[in-house]
Amino acid sequence: MRFFLKTTACLGAIALVACSGGDSGAKGAGGKGAPGGKGGPGGKPAREIAVEGYIAKAHEGGKIFSAMATLEPLNSVELTAATSGRLTNLYAKDGAQVQKGTLLAKIDDSELRAQLKQAESNQQLAQQKYDRAKSLYEKDGATKADMEAAEATLKSAEASVELIKAQIAKTEVRAPFAGKLGFVNVSVGAWLTTGTSVATLSEVKKLKAKFALPQRYASALKVGDAVELKDEERNVSANGKVKALEAGLSESSRTRQVLVEVDNAKGELLAGSYAKVNVTMQAGVAKSMPVPAEAFTLDKDGAYVFVATGGKAKIKHVQTGLRTPITVDVTGGLDEGDTVITSGLISLREGISVRIREIRHNADYEVE
Repeated sequence: MRFFLKTTACLGAIALVACSGGDSGAKGAGGKGAPGGKGGPGGKPAREIAVEGYIAKAHEGGKIFSAMATLEPLNSVELTAATSGRLTNLYAKDGAQVQKGTLLAKIDDSELRAQLKQAESNQQLAQQKYDRAKSLYEKDGATKADMEAAEATLKSAEASVELIKAQIAKTEVRAPFAGKLGFVNVSVGAWLTTGTSVATLSEVKKLKAKFALPQRYASALKVGDAVELKDEERNVSANGKVKALEAGLSESSRTRQVLVEVDNAKGELLAGSYAKVNVTMQAGVAKSMPVPAEAFTLDKDGAYVFVATGGKAKIKHVQTGLRTPITVDVTGGLDEGDTVITSGLISLREGISVRIREIRHNADYEVE
């Protein structure tokens, strides 16, 4: 019994020495501190995250987007015969500039004009009969049915005259708008059938061009915006304006078609040629700051980024503009010179200690 008590006391003393040694070691470690500076609750070092940063820098104007387009006449039409007959007069000249309504070709209409004379004679007779019936009806010398019959006959005669006049109009080929003729394809005396091509008429004082705008720029243009076009083969440039935009994106290419109208009054550009279209995105808009896309997070209040200030992470909600696969333009909520954190976002929260291990002052984030 006495031996048992001594053994127990010895074990207690050993345990006491061991515990005392462990506490001393912990205190010693805590006394040295941990990399990161100030200690946290219970003597533990404060958590610090090493991150990468990007220095926000404002820029004017925006990106230049380029695409190839084919220049086309603003209006172009194949002038064709609307009826069959022999070509009796040809006024069109190869490459001539013509005004709207100019008579270019005439098909024989002698038979139709004879029919027109007969129809007009019938119309005059029907008009006389109607006037007589109306006068008698007003004097109770004719019934209402007699007057209505005379009126119907008159309307039929008038319709016959209009029909023949319409047929005569089809024997004329006129310019539907002012423009320039191509080569004339027919000669006087030729028998023309419906659809025979006489010449091509093109409005070349104004040209149009279509090009595809990638999805990332789909909302960057609006009707009336200025674009630059250049025929690089001939080193000729001109300014144009956006005339229309396709309502949606192409499902196959995810692009949006843009129609541009170009003033070509001097005739320097040629329809059918290739031209390079240069579009300055956000021209005339306030300053913006391109920031790496990986720096952005979304919450119920919209997009935000973390910035490093005073060794702490701070949330800044921002307004965004043009987006590319690599950058997002910030138009508000961010100050020039802010250090935007671009890595370790999963571990970040407001007020957490951060250490910038790498800074990007100027990086090429542009996308052609």
